[in-house]
Formats: sequence, structure tokens, C-alpha cells
Amino acid sequence: MRNERGVILIVVVWALMVLMVVAIELGRTARVEGLSTDVYQQEVKTYYLARAGLNRVLYQLIRTSQQGRARNLQDEDRLGPRNRLRDDETEREECPDLWLLGDGQWRKEPYGEGGYQVRVSDESGKININQVDEIILRQTFTNLDFDPDFGDALADAILDWRDPDPLERLNGVESEYYLAQDISYPAKDGPLDTIDELLLIRDVTQALFYNTLNEVFTVYGNARSGNMANAQTANALVLRAVQGVDAETAEETIRQRRENCGEEFLDATAARGGLPTIVTIESVGYLNTGQITRRLAGVIDRTDGQSHRVLRWHDRLPSQALPLRKDDFEDEEEGWF
Repeated sequence: MRNERGVILIVVVWALMVLMVVAIELGRTARVEGLSTDVYQQEVKTYYLARAGLNRVLYQLIRTSQQGRARNLQDEDRLGPRNRLRDDETEREECPDLWLLGDGQWRKEPYGEGGYQVRVSDESGKININQVDEIILRQTFTNLDFDPDFGDALADAILDWRDPDPLERLNGVESEYYLAQDISYPAKDGPLDTIDELLLIRDVTQALFYNTLNEVFTVYGNARSGNMANAQTANALVLRAVQGVDAETAEETIRQRRENCGEEFLDATAARGGLPTIVTIESVGYLNTGQITRRLAGVIDRTDGQSHRVLRWHDRLPSQALPLRKDDFEDEEEGWF
């Protein structure tokens, strides 16, 4: 009888241990599923906040054209009164519709449970990778302080990718190199259809592409100006690449552009015939709580001025830190809409 009682005790103890393990595992599974649900919910919210920001800009672009602003930027009656912002109990003036001109500066606006940060970049303010000649391409990498050997190899690889012949330059590569990769593909031997094709070219990493090349090159702009980027809408990296100035000088040029409230900017834009016709709209959605963000972008063609056509849509760009701190509204030249 005593032996039977001992066996029963052991069985009960083991049963309790099994039940405890099952309970712990169920609790862990429930916690993981709860966290997954919360993350998914945040992703959905930030996605639609980013969509809201992009659509907000797109609406304003179309509305501006319909009001006739794109046809005469120097007509103050059409530009209307300057937008007024309220910061605590003080009011200040903001440049009229400056962000519509594709100056590449980030703007932010609270919305719902978070907000969005948006910028509009004029594609003619970048260097056309399909049109830039060899000398300027090499000089571009030199001006951006690339290692000379790396810059020459990258320039040769890009030139070999876009030229129609199968001949390799001194530091270039053709299909033989790409076909030997784990995921094989031939060299394009033709113009790039999208700037993302640079990611297929040897030595182009995601960090290099998203931090530098994507900011400097385009496949859309400069149809009328060849290798030259529009200096009035060029970002700091493009100014360095084209003009050969250092980073501090380029940033100072950007700062002065904003300080004069875009008067020269408006004049130059009007002289070119109106607002930029092809722009990239980038939008980052964020929540006031949580660290998850969602980044979208669309390349928009507004050639006719009254409507738009989406040339390229990026539904999920690599997540990065917010361009502007969401809790810092002191830098008013960054502005709200």
C-alpha cells in the first residue's frame, strides 16, 4: 500500500510539472501573440498616417495648380496671403507655398494619434544617371569625398551597366560578373528605368544607395538641362556633387535659401515656367506612443498642371529615424503645412 502511495505521489508531481510547463508555454504564446497584434496594429496606423501625409501634399499640389498658382508664381494675388502659424500665443509668417516648389525640406504635421513628416523633392534638382557623362560622373564621386579607387570602380560599373556594349571598362563589370552571383542576372546594357536599379550594380549597398545615391541621382529630371541639376531645388548632397563645395558651404546655401523666404527661389521657378513637373513625395507616419514608423514615397508627374500620374510607388521604404523630432517644434523654418 505504501509503495502504491509513493507511486501515486510521483505521478501527481509529474502531472503538476507537465501542467505547469503547458501553462507557462500557453502564457508565453499568448504574450507573443499579443505583442504581435500590437505591433501589427501600430504598423497599420503608421501606414495610413503616411498615406494621409502623401495624399495631403498631393491634394495641395493639385489645388495649387487649379487655383492658377503654377502658371504665375510671381502674382501675389494668386499666391494669396502668407500662411500664419500659431506658436503658443505668438504668430509668425511662413513662406507662401514654398514647400510646393520641391525644395526637399521636411515638414511635419500632427494628425490623429500621431502625425506625419513629408518632403517634396524636385527631380530636376538631381543628376540624371542616364544622361550624365563619364567625366562629370567621376567628378561627382570625387566631390562627394569617395575613396578615389572606389569612386572610379563605381563609375565604371555604372557606365558598363547602362552602355549597350558588352565590353568591360578598366574597373567595370559586365554580365559575366552578375551571372556568377548567388542570385544571377545579366547586366542591363541600357538606360536605368528606375533609380532603384542602382542596387543591382556592383558595390552599391543599401546604405550607400539610401543615404547618398538616391539623394543625388534620378532617372526623371534634367530632360532639358542635360547633366546640370536645378540649383534652386538641389539638396545639399547635390550641391556638393555639382559645385564641388564642402558640406558646410552646401548647408549654408540651403539655410540662406530658406531664410530669404524663397524670393529668389520663386523668381527662378517662375522663369522656368512654373512648379516642378516631376516630384518625389516622401511621407513618414508615426505614433505619439511607440517607436514604429512607416515610410512611403511616390514619384508624381504633374506635367499638365491640373492632374497627376504616379510614375513610381514605394509602399515600404527602409525604416529610418524620423527626419524631424516629433516632440520638437522650435525649428519653425521647418514649418507645418
